[in-house]
Amino acid sequence: MADIFISYSGADKSIVKALATLLEEKGWTTWWDRHIPIGQRFDNVIETELHNARCVIVIWTKQSVASEWVKNEASEALQRGVLVPILLENVVIPLNFRRVEAALLTAWNGEPEHPELEMLFNSVKAVLSSNGQPPNDQQSILNGKEAGVGSSASIGVMHFVRKRLPLVLSITIGVAFILLFLFFSKGIFGSTEQNITVRVYDYKKRPVTEGEVKIYLNEYIRTQSLDKMGQALFTGIPAERMANNRKIEVSSPGYATRIFDTLLSNSQPLELVLPLSTVVFIRGKVKTAAEVPISAVEITVDGTRYYALSLTDGSYNLRLEEYTIGDEITVTTSHPKFEDKTISIKINGPEIKNQDIFLNPVTP
Repeated sequence: MADIFISYSGADKSIVKALATLLEEKGWTTWWDRHIPIGQRFDNVIETELHNARCVIVIWTKQSVASEWVKNEASEALQRGVLVPILLENVVIPLNFRRVEAALLTAWNGEPEHPELEMLFNSVKAVLSSNGQPPNDQQSILNGKEAGVGSSASIGVMHFVRKRLPLVLSITIGVAFILLFLFFSKGIFGSTEQNITVRVYDYKKRPVTEGEVKIYLNEYIRTQSLDKMGQALFTGIPAERMANNRKIEVSSPGYATRIFDTLLSNSQPLELVLPLSTVVFIRGKVKTAAEVPISAVEITVDGTRYYALSLTDGSYNLRLEEYTIGDEITVTTSHPKFEDKTISIKINGPEIKNQDIFLNPVTP
């Protein structure tokens, strides 16, 4: 089993490969290229590798924050105290993991020299040497005894707070008095708060009537449930928070969770479309032009972890998650005796049958 399990979205595979190379140059073994041995279940192999890894690196990007696979793997790593997160893009990390410090590699393109890499390597080394015992910051999160300061905060800030506690308390009291003054003076100087209405629809413009909407403000998150008209009303939003784009997360049973980056407006409702979320099956056979079945062909969905192998009769079965009606995927085949082939498939229903693939033999 590998020392390090890397959890990521398939769309980030190229940068993950560069990271795995650097880690292996340090003498550690990694498991990231998810090729599953023939005859073994995809989820079973992943679960085994995840459970046995002594360190789990989670790559947070726009794709991975919406991936249930990645979030489940991160939860397992957090519970075991072996989580080392990396912020590869400027995204909002899922709430459960926001208190674990992440290495900031948002401008990293794979080069071996980057100021955050050394911090990452030190974190990995510390986790590997801890024998699976949660570091102090992760243990306090699990026990609920210490509130974190966010995924982008530095460890140095935590040490500063501990060493300068009296000064921090004085500043905190001063800020509290200022906030109280502003609160009680609003009636004199006029309100600086706005109301925001968010409307959520499906792809047929029908209201989504269950679920919740989250607005990520600088210091906190506001959450409201969707009503029977598909609306969520937020009151008392500070006007200064509406000057820049805000991240809005929308989730509902049966729909794919989406994060939008947009400006807020108190004059018109913000209308968002939430796509359906479903498990999609693509089935067919791989064969020659003469209708001869081809077995052991690897069929991969480009940029993802999803793939299947054709059986003796040439049949294959692709099971996809996190897709919805209307999405288009690219599938590539691989077999040593046949030419690779790439085809595009548009998802027009939860099950696509008879998606046969014809291959040509490799020319000697």
